[in-house]
Amino acid sequence: MRLRDIVPYALAFALVGGVAIAQQTIYGPFPPEQETLPATGEAPRRLTINVAVADVEDLKVAEGDRVIVGQLIADQSRQRQRLEAQAQQLDLTLHRLQVATISAPLPPKRPPIILAPTYLEETAAIDQAKATIDQAEAEIAAKRQEIDYLSDLDGIEPIVLEHEAAKLKGLQRDHTEAIRGYQLATGKRSTAEYQHSITLAEAIANQNRDHLTYQRQVAEYEQRLRDREFQISQTQLRVNEINEAIETLAVIRSPYAGRVRRIKWLGQGTDGLLSAEITLMVRSSAGAAVPEQFDRMPGNADAEGDRPIIRD
Repeated sequence: MRLRDIVPYALAFALVGGVAIAQQTIYGPFPPEQETLPATGEAPRRLTINVAVADVEDLKVAEGDRVIVGQLIADQSRQRQRLEAQAQQLDLTLHRLQVATISAPLPPKRPPIILAPTYLEETAAIDQAKATIDQAEAEIAAKRQEIDYLSDLDGIEPIVLEHEAAKLKGLQRDHTEAIRGYQLATGKRSTAEYQHSITLAEAIANQNRDHLTYQRQVAEYEQRLRDREFQISQTQLRVNEINEAIETLAVIRSPYAGRVRRIKWLGQGTDGLLSAEITLMVRSSAGAAVPEQFDRMPGNADAEGDRPIIRD
């Protein structure tokens, strides 16, 4: 066999072996291991990247696109925007809870001092009525003695005795009126004492009611404080969960420059994410991969602005 007949077979064998050595697969969203790179540090001719996205629009390249080193390939931007909007709303809620003022209840006012009554007016009226009775009784006794004396006199005119008897009846009527005045005065004293006791009882009842109301308000105030702390903790927990969810959203960048040859959708996983396989044909002069090609997108990055697509 001639040498020129052997050369095509040797070239074909070398080409197949080179493609097998150069082909490798990268599974997103984690960075590729160092040993997946060729030992010589040269870029592979074909690179397979597996990605998982929440929506078809999260894939930032299409078949036939040319990509450069570090170009954004996949990013769950819509999911990130939705989570960031939720986090912003929760931050506002958390701020309102933290700055909300819960006023403590004011203690009840001290009730006015109720002085013990002296009953001077009532006592004076009673003393006056008693003196009037004593005076009426003394006048009655004196008038009876006078009538008895006149009755013992000889030749006294009956009209005189009748006149003195009429005076005695008048004194007795005055005595009866004085007794009524005394009873009225003592009644007023009893009424004043009863009214004072009612005032004391009402003051004590009001004080007890105010104290119970204050205790209830303190309990409600403490409960509102506990409720706010619980709401703050739950809101902060939700914020942390959303921030962790944002951190887990992968940002996948191209480790080499080349052309997207094929995008194959593999289906939807149990977590609801869409899996896709991207085949990248790498240029021979693409160079080594960038160290942080699969880092998560920072908060101030613009995913849409990092897509320099170059088509033929």
